[in-house]
Amino acid sequence: MGDDKRKRTRVHFKTQVALKTDISEIKAVAKSSDISMKGMFISTNKKIPAGTPCDIEIVLSGTTSKLALNIKSLVARQDNAGLGITFDSMDVDSYFHLKNIVMNNASDPDAIEKEIFS
Repeated sequence: MGDDKRKRTRVHFKTQVALKTDISEIKAVAKSSDISMKGMFISTNKKIPAGTPCDIEIVLSGTTSKLALNIKSLVARQDNAGLGITFDSMDVDSYFHLKNIVMNNASDPDAIEKEIFS
């Protein structure tokens, strides 16, 4: 794991994700091992070139309601397992929900705070 250059804490979190680009629309399940404040990995066999702008909708379902986080993103990489996505911008509500997801699933929630404010 020495060549992993990512600086953000990634956490296990599995949920439904919709990805939309000008060339494709994918509904997939996010790989449970890779969501952070800066991006995520989406398990899919669809091929979308790195550098492609996209809109991500992360669906959070509760027992009585459904909430969607909408995030402007970019395909950072693709491989046989799926797509690495970098988050570009999101509204304030989506940001706070994402922060809560990452903090509540992190082994060291204090490290998340340091990442956000550094």
